[in-house]
Amino acid sequence: MDVITFLKGHHPEITEIINGLSPIEFSSHDFIEKFARMFEREYIEMLYDYRTTGNAFKTVHSAIAKYLSQNMASFNIVKNPKGPSEHVFGNIDVIQWWRRI
Repeated sequence: MDVITFLKGHHPEITEIINGLSPIEFSSHDFIEKFARMFEREYIEMLYDYRTTGNAFKTVHSAIAKYLSQNMASFNIVKNPKGPSEHVFGNIDVIQWWRRI
């Protein structure tokens, strides 16, 4: 399943996830956690489809962050400086942070 194509087809739901995040500043990981809950089956399929990339999580999560970045105006978000966030395996990565406007 192509990540960007899926996201484009679910733009209203993506907006709903962003608007439901609290606090006003959130990390890509915060978004992905809510996204994975809303679209559990599809998220698992995305990871499975990218299993041969060497790091399916990084590939899928990077595509999601890219989509957010490319659609900041329609989601009413801006980039904050990158910062630390715990990822799905419990390690800390430096990732993109966002702020709703």
